[in-house]
Amino acid sequence: MFFAQDFLQQRAIMRVYSAYRLVLASMILIALLFGPANSTLGTIAPKWFAIAVIGYTLFAIAALLIHTLFSTKYSQTQLFFEFFVDVGVIMLMSYCSGSADSGLPLLLIVTISAASITMPGQLSLAIAALATISAISEVAAHTLSERVSAQRFIVAGMTGTTYFAAAIAIRYLSARIVKAQQLAEHRRTDIEQLSRINQRIVQRMQTGIVVMSKTGQIKLINAAATELLDIPTPVTDSNHYVPPALIDMARNHKNTTKVINIGAGHLDIHVNMSILEKNSDSHRLLYLEDISKINQRAQNLKLASLGRFTASIAHEIRNPLSAISHAAQLLAESPDLNEVDQRFAAIIQNHALRMNDIIKNILELSRGRSPEPLRFALSSWLKQFLDDWQPSNHKPLDINVDSALKDDDVNVDRSQLVQIISNIAENGARHGAENSDKAILTFRCIKNASSGAVSLDIIDNGPGIKPEDEDKIFEPFFTTQKQGNGLGLYLCRELCLANQIHIYYRRTERGESCFRLQFSHPDRGTIAD
Repeated sequence: MFFAQDFLQQRAIMRVYSAYRLVLASMILIALLFGPANSTLGTIAPKWFAIAVIGYTLFAIAALLIHTLFSTKYSQTQLFFEFFVDVGVIMLMSYCSGSADSGLPLLLIVTISAASITMPGQLSLAIAALATISAISEVAAHTLSERVSAQRFIVAGMTGTTYFAAAIAIRYLSARIVKAQQLAEHRRTDIEQLSRINQRIVQRMQTGIVVMSKTGQIKLINAAATELLDIPTPVTDSNHYVPPALIDMARNHKNTTKVINIGAGHLDIHVNMSILEKNSDSHRLLYLEDISKINQRAQNLKLASLGRFTASIAHEIRNPLSAISHAAQLLAESPDLNEVDQRFAAIIQNHALRMNDIIKNILELSRGRSPEPLRFALSSWLKQFLDDWQPSNHKPLDINVDSALKDDDVNVDRSQLVQIISNIAENGARHGAENSDKAILTFRCIKNASSGAVSLDIIDNGPGIKPEDEDKIFEPFFTTQKQGNGLGLYLCRELCLANQIHIYYRRTERGESCFRLQFSHPDRGTIAD
């Protein structure tokens, strides 16, 4: 990259110098043709001077065309030849002018400076040496035809010293400029690399990052934020805006923090907004975090506390409960009991079993086994699961799987996913059988087009949840069934939180009862809306 940069710089310098050469040759030609009769130019050999000026003008035109029209890389021989011609022609014109007052040798300082910038140090010093030798040779040539004072040799020597001084000084300054330019290029490369690294880090962050204007126009957004806000990707133009709830936050002129609910999945998102500059019209920086992750951390603390509590009382409850259940069973087997007493004994057994199920479910929650996520294709796993699963009520059941996805990977704990789907499917089969002659369960796998995350809909033909009860179904001990304990869906939600799965109840387009499981993206671990 630096070689390319050096070539572009060299090419630009040669274009400027070629233009200077053409202007210089043209001015000397005009001075020759239209100048005063007593001009010092070409006084000794006017014919050779005219030939040199005309030839130099044609050479300048050709060189300018070459440097302008062609972009091939220069060779050192080509550049040395051009500067050599400059030195030779100018010193020839100086010789033809005869007088030391022509000042033509001083023009070589520009030539030597250009050579010092565009060529290596040895070649540029060679040009300076040729110019010095030419200046001294010119004076020596004049001694053959006329008497020349020693002062002209001194002037020629001082001119040669000036040539070398200019070559060394320009070479030093050029080296310093090139070194500074290379350092700046290194810094620019480092900054670009850091920018790419920062961009990659931002895109891979699980926390959503959004930079937007006061009006909500998106300036920068990472993948996690597009999933949380359900914004189509890629965001490449200025026509993408954040949801209205975030625009309302942007109108506030102070840094603020708020929890908002966005999307059909009703995701609770914790938003932290900062104004980048003191100016109230400056861009806003938003940090978005799915509240389910915070709930997951709180859930872990809750399970740990619940585990310590239930472990201390489990045996205290189960031991007498086991004795009650065993005594009721023995009592029911007694032949002396009448029908009423047998019914009471059956009630005792049923409620003892119900209490035992409650304790069993609470113990499962209290143990709080950390999930062991494994990446796998959901559709193929679901078909295998349904081949082995049967509802406990043994009533007629139709199971349909609707999935045409080719890439539906999820990253969750398989055993805990079995518990979740079994519980929901068991409830759906029971309510479907109660509502009609046959229970119908439909499992539908869908994929978010913008985020790539997978969702699973479990649809049944039951009556569904009443609208006023939809916010309560995941609460512990809430149930609409006489024999239910209200812990099934609560257990499902806790297991979903542990696996970063968003679960909620909805109605399909045809009004069917549906539970949706929204899985986190298998790579980033963020939940799509």
